[in-house]
Amino acid sequence: MDVKTAVRVFDVINLFAEVRQPMIYSEIARRTEIPLSSCHALLQTMVAKGYLYAPGVKAGYYPTQRLLHVARDICSEDPLTLMFQPLLSALRDATGETAALATLAGNRVVYLDVMESRQKIRYSDEPGGFMTIASAAGKALLGALAPAARRKLLDSCKPQLLSANGAVIERGAFERDIEQGVTHGWHRSTGESVEDVAGLARGFLIHGEAFALVIGAPKARLLKNEQNAVKALLEVYAQIPPALLAA
Repeated sequence: MDVKTAVRVFDVINLFAEVRQPMIYSEIARRTEIPLSSCHALLQTMVAKGYLYAPGVKAGYYPTQRLLHVARDICSEDPLTLMFQPLLSALRDATGETAALATLAGNRVVYLDVMESRQKIRYSDEPGGFMTIASAAGKALLGALAPAARRKLLDSCKPQLLSANGAVIERGAFERDIEQGVTHGWHRSTGESVEDVAGLARGFLIHGEAFALVIGAPKARLLKNEQNAVKALLEVYAQIPPALLAA
């Protein structure tokens, strides 16, 4: 269940990230669909806490540097992503493709860290970006879960699982695909979540939570080099400290 005020704070922050210019509160209210009175009170609270300021008369509001410094301080001590960064870098360099660390956020996939490919044509995303569970990452994360937990999560996907083109994904076939990936030790997607993008992923558990190493790339290029990419994926997975996986 969403907490309305918390959702509205993040909606305002994301709006500023999108427009990158000061906005008056009525424009913020309109674009976030927050009632005017509630929006004004929310913005005043964010000003009082040091996260927004007024650049000038009638200029509206804009975020202060506080948000940057708080985020930097938090992320600089993230134990899991710091540990995985060298592994993601190695996976990117070995494959030439974008590498990521993913976990579940409800019934969606969220990227915790992303190392983008250096190639001009590449799959691009960022930490905090979401992906559907129809992706390779989603399949790998589901594959890491116990069957009962997997069924419960799939039951929450209402009304249906959909591919990138809007086609319904038949659940039985999807579950068989997951099981096949568990048997092979890795999972694949070929455009189900993002058209013309393929993915490979290896799921695992840390402290009972599902995570996945992910490769994303233009479909034709990744499928052409799939054998080498899978080899690199499994080699990097083997570098995760066994004690962490056993936790």
